This record gives sequence, C-alpha cells and structure tokens, in this order.
Amino acid sequence: MLDLTVKQQVLEGTVRYCREKGITLPTFAMMKDPRLVPESVKADLTRIGLWDVHPANLYRITWKNEPREHGGLFGGVNHIVLPKELTGCAANILVLVGRYFPTGAHKVGATFGCLVPRLITGQFNPLTTKAVWPSTGNFCRGGAYISALLACQAIAILPEGMSESASNG
Repeated sequence: MLDLTVKQQVLEGTVRYCREKGITLPTFAMMKDPRLVPESVKADLTRIGLWDVHPANLYRITWKNEPREHGGLFGGVNHIVLPKELTGCAANILVLVGRYFPTGAHKVGATFGCLVPRLITGQFNPLTTKAVWPSTGNFCRGGAYISALLACQAIAILPEGMSESASNG
C-alpha cells in the first residue's frame, strides 16, 4: 500500500526548492488529457526541445506528444496501424511509438509515478536524497531523466554485464 503520510517540514523545503528551480508538476489528469495543461506551460513547450533537460518536459510524459523534436505540443496517441497485408491477421494491430516521449522510452511515466508521490508528501527530499533506479535499461533511463527534470540526483543500477552485452550485440 502506498504511504501518503505528509512530512510537512520536508515538503515545505521541497516547495521552496521547486519554486526556485521553476519546477511545476503535471497532474495525472493532465497526463491523461493534455488539454488541461496550463497555457503558460504550453508556451514554454513551444520553445524547448522534446529531449531537453527542462522541467516543462514533465508535461510531455504522455503518449500524446506531437511528433516533433522541438516545440511540439500535443495530439493523438502516437501509433502505427500495421496493415493486414503485412500481419496476415484480420484484427487491427497497433504499435505504440515511444520515440516522442522525452527520452524516447515509455518508462518515463512509470518513474514519474514512483517518485512524485514521495516528492509531494515530503518523503523524498530533492536536496538530500538520491533517487535510485534499478532496471535493465528503460526504467533507469526514465528515472534518470525524471530526476534531472526535478533537479535531483539519481543513481541508475543496471545488472552486471548489461552494458557490455549491449555493446557486443
């Protein structure tokens, strides 16, 4: 069960820290429906790249990013419908495209969902605590990126030999 106990003193320091860094957080409702994103954030997004380390990119943690590398806002779900002639299957087969996530990988939202509840309850102090991301790849990448957007330190833990086998294959 998720512990939502608020540590008020840490939370107050985190709020000050985020204000100083210009960090605001999208709600899960905004991630589901980007039309709810404030106009001021949308204006920022038109000036920054999809992969830039900029806190406004927290609002791009969605399948609904406009397929543009710079200045894009939001659109439909990024996907490709594979033609029946290719698949040999009567059912529609859809492929979700992760390229237009801020890291190019879909695990960004999962890592946001892990860290932010701790951040907004004061259970995670971005000034003194390191975010640890164990994974075989995309989860670490997403966590490190979310940590960078939140201006906090991250540690990525990959299985032994992970990088070596990836470079040889």
